[in-house]
Amino acid sequence: MFHEITEPLIALIIHHGIAGLFISSLLGSTIFIPFSVEAVLPVLLGLKMDPVQIVLVATIGATIGTCINYGIGYFATELVEKRLGEQNIKKAKDLMDKHGWPGLFLILVAPIPLPIPVDPLTVIPGLAKMNFTEFTLVVFLAKLIKYTIFVAVFTGVINMLHI
Repeated sequence: MFHEITEPLIALIIHHGIAGLFISSLLGSTIFIPFSVEAVLPVLLGLKMDPVQIVLVATIGATIGTCINYGIGYFATELVEKRLGEQNIKKAKDLMDKHGWPGLFLILVAPIPLPIPVDPLTVIPGLAKMNFTEFTLVVFLAKLIKYTIFVAVFTGVINMLHI
């Protein structure tokens, strides 16, 4: 099932370039589609796409996708509680209250092994009613740093291999 979801997103990126990257990073950052854009960064670099454009477009798309998750947590708290259980939601809110934006930043910026998407966790700040502006800034900076590091590493590897 995972490949049934990810293959069309990868094809979208390859066939539509930057526009496909934007759509895929947005959709892949929501709770609905498990997709890690980091997995396709080497392909994009291999296609000679501009690394700065890749980082910025992926960051903007992923930030919008995580804002959708935040909105789900913020506006659909009762629905999420029914689905996950009140006790689990309380634990998540307590965790968010305890660690706040630094915890969120570390989770999102960490180079977690591919292709484990951490973006569904961004529902929790919505449940905890974290300040939306603060949330958006933290997500944007974390994604910008993470994608910059990945693109730099992959560019270095590609250059070493002279691909």
